[in-house]
Amino acid sequence: MKKDSDERILEFIELSRLYDRYGGLLNEKSKKIVESYVIYDMSLGETASETGLSRQGVRDVLIRSHEKLKKIDEVLDLVEGFDLINESVDKIEEVLFGSKKNIADEDLLSTGNNKELNDLSDTDISEIKESIEEIRKIIS
Repeated sequence: MKKDSDERILEFIELSRLYDRYGGLLNEKSKKIVESYVIYDMSLGETASETGLSRQGVRDVLIRSHEKLKKIDEVLDLVEGFDLINESVDKIEEVLFGSKKNIADEDLLSTGNNKELNDLSDTDISEIKESIEEIRKIIS
């Protein structure tokens, strides 16, 4: 029984992540049903009464939507790709700026820890920070 519960939680998380990336590709009815389940934490019965479908109909739409989103992700592979990009950006920030985020530019230049960073101008550092923020906006 515990394994079944764990599997359902993992499926819920997967559906949430997939819907976050590709939900706009579902038709309106499917979007509404997936949102009620994932975002609003509504039961199948609650969603059924709200949409006029049967409980089984809601379940079928959820299953089909999940499968469709998985197929889209298999082709586009964006969810895993975004995770990898995010990890890479974290590593870049750590190498350039150390473990602390949002360090003042003067502090970065005054530390002798990063010779390459000392060679960068204030403008270069600002541009790097802006680029990192832009990347984070795109992948979130």
